Amino acid sequence: MNIPHLSVVSPVYKAEAIVHLLVEQLVECLEAITTDYEIVLVEDGSPDKSWLEIQKQCEKNKKVKGIKLSRNFGQHYAITAGIEHALGDWVVVMDCDLQDRPQEIKNLYNKAQDGFNIVLARRYERKDGLLKKSSSKLFYTILSYLTGTKQDPSIA
Repeated sequence: MNIPHLSVVSPVYKAEAIVHLLVEQLVECLEAITTDYEIVLVEDGSPDKSWLEIQKQCEKNKKVKGIKLSRNFGQHYAITAGIEHALGDWVVVMDCDLQDRPQEIKNLYNKAQDGFNIVLARRYERKDGLLKKSSSKLFYTILSYLTGTKQDPSIA
C-alpha cells in the first residue's frame, strides 16, 4: 500500500451541493504540490445527500476516501475521525464550505517545509452570517476565560 505524502481531512455536513467543488479544487491544488496525496471526507450524520456525493467522488477518484459516521457527532469528532484515518506524512484540516481556500494549502505546506511541525492560517474576512459570527465570538470568549489564555478567533 502506498502511503500518501499529504492528506486533507474535511468534515462534511449539509454539503451535498458543494462536495464535488471541494474535491475539484483540492485535486487541482494538491496536484500542484504532489501527486502523492489523499482526500479524506468525513460525513457527520448529515440529513441531506452528502454521503451519496462523497461516494460519487470516491468512485471517480481513488485518492478520495469517505468515512460515514453513524450519526451527527459534531465537527470536532468528525475531524478526529478523519485524522485517525489519514495516512499522510502531512495532514491539512479544512472545512468543506470552501471558506477555507484550498489554494492556501500550498502556502501552508511550504511553511511546514521550512521546519515547522504545525502551521495555522488566519482568516482576514469571514463570510459567515451574524449569528455564526456572534456564536463564534462567544465561544472564543468563553474558551479564553476557561483556559486563561487569549484565543484568536481568526485562526483556522
